[in-house]
Amino acid sequence: MVEAFGGFLNLGLFILTLIGGAYYAYRCLFASKGFVDQYGFGDRAIFMTRFAGSCVGANVVVGVVVLLVGPQGAWPIIAFGFVQSVIATVFGYITIKSEWAEIEGVSATAEGYLAPLGFAIVNGILMFNMSDIIYG
Repeated sequence: MVEAFGGFLNLGLFILTLIGGAYYAYRCLFASKGFVDQYGFGDRAIFMTRFAGSCVGANVVVGVVVLLVGPQGAWPIIAFGFVQSVIATVFGYITIKSEWAEIEGVSATAEGYLAPLGFAIVNGILMFNMSDIIYG
């Protein structure tokens, strides 16, 4: 498995994205109430929180399949993670710095753009390091 991913670093980074994604998918899908309460979104945000969690969760499930069958040709999956994370970073930053963050009861934190930035960096490293594997 290590060899298929081009070394321990790539495999470790790939697993890191799965663990991080699984964490957020779980929080959005199965611990929705605590998640929206933590940030003061209110119960009306649970549907959209679960919707977002379904997208992250699907990416995690596909990532587990890649982990099991190998990363050859998996560039669309890693590219999706990269692009989604870049978009989330930009719009997370815009949102955290907007009037929305000033709404009474909302607890906006930098996690809204720093977490996706971390995912974008890791996925970018994977795309670069594994280019000969995932584009094959």
